[in-house]
Amino acid sequence: MLKNDVLKTLESMRPEPVSGQALADRFGVSRNAVWKVINQLKDEGHKITSVRAGYYLEEESDILSAPGIRFFLSPDAATEGEASKDIPEIVVYDSIDSTNNEAKRRLGAGDNQNLLIVADTQTAGRGRMGHSFYSPKHTGIYMTLSVELDQPLYQPERITLAAAVAVVRAVEPFLTEQLRLKWVNDIFLGDKKVCGILSEGITDLETGLIQHAIVGIGLNVRPLDFPVDLEGIAGSLGLLSPTRNEIVGRITTELLCLYRELGSDRYLEEYLARSMHPEKVRAFLNQ
Repeated sequence: MLKNDVLKTLESMRPEPVSGQALADRFGVSRNAVWKVINQLKDEGHKITSVRAGYYLEEESDILSAPGIRFFLSPDAATEGEASKDIPEIVVYDSIDSTNNEAKRRLGAGDNQNLLIVADTQTAGRGRMGHSFYSPKHTGIYMTLSVELDQPLYQPERITLAAAVAVVRAVEPFLTEQLRLKWVNDIFLGDKKVCGILSEGITDLETGLIQHAIVGIGLNVRPLDFPVDLEGIAGSLGLLSPTRNEIVGRITTELLCLYRELGSDRYLEEYLARSMHPEKVRAFLNQ
């Protein structure tokens, strides 16, 4: 699709401009076709500036998109020779009830492929124990990675622990303060919760082992004002950059890599180093 191809090219060149003729030559279309696509992208909210040298995507442009996320997926996310199996299909919504709900709907309809669902906002974001997750537009990341596991898993907590480590690896390079992990599914910056994780799974009824993992991650990225009932409890990373596409790509890459070592304790040591309840982590490691 030309629009996706142009957007991915602008993302890869950001903030350098690329000429309309270069885009037309690359994709075998007319300059007029490129111009129409650029205007479509602008209408969707992408901040694209036209200059004599061509078009460029402004640094502050932060519209979630499948091409933008895919650009930041590292090749490390795919097992050698198995890229088509490991790298998920990416679906981005402007608004949805819950990314986890959508993943389960697709599984129920027989769609068993690896899938990454991302939304700019959720109308019924969910946390553990039926709690809601505040999901305003333009400020956070609301994503679900639905993956068939290579090896069945008997300790479901490992999926959530791996997701927490993936978030830490992805965003801590942009922070000046270390994140802290509250057993088992919350991530804190200082004394404020900035991320919640909701892991669900499809279990083999005969073995009781988890065969398909559905991991929802809600991460407050940009500065934002919280409702009165969340003030003093919830916080955000307060980041103005990088783009949310990059953060989603980095989290997904880390989590896909961690899925291949769920049975190992190596990543659990990373969790332990940031844990607010190290005794619970040690008890888990000693099971």
